[in-house]
Amino acid sequence: MSLKSVRDLDTIPRLCAAIARRGRIGADDVASLSRNAPRGLRLTHGEAAALFALARQNHPACAEWGDYCADALGVWFVDFAGEMAPAEAASLLIDWLGGEEARLDPARFRMLARVLERLPDCPEDLLAFARACLVRAMAPDGRARAAGAA
Repeated sequence: MSLKSVRDLDTIPRLCAAIARRGRIGADDVASLSRNAPRGLRLTHGEAAALFALARQNHPACAEWGDYCADALGVWFVDFAGEMAPAEAASLLIDWLGGEEARLDPARFRMLARVLERLPDCPEDLLAFARACLVRAMAPDGRARAAGAA
């Protein structure tokens, strides 16, 4: 008799909540998230929402976080966006990334770049948002991120 492995869909949201309480994202956290949402498995809406919420909190993070976040959420979003109208998908992504005035951390900026690379038809609203984020990141007003942070 073989036991079939069943993925617990509450694990990633629980991991994200624990990481957020601790206030930093380490390599061990990324490894745990990766084990629970291996490449090739589609994230659920709830799992993606938990990862987006964690990314928006801008906690200090290890180098692996940016790539994991960009890959996991970028792939999820492109798959999910294919099920919606392009304008609706763009609006959802902009909201999840922090809204029109968002200042993206490196992980979210990478995720946005990966989505732009993968979307077959990118809505103009999303391109305009990406341009605005880039301008804000490069702004000399002291609030912009350091050039090497992404």
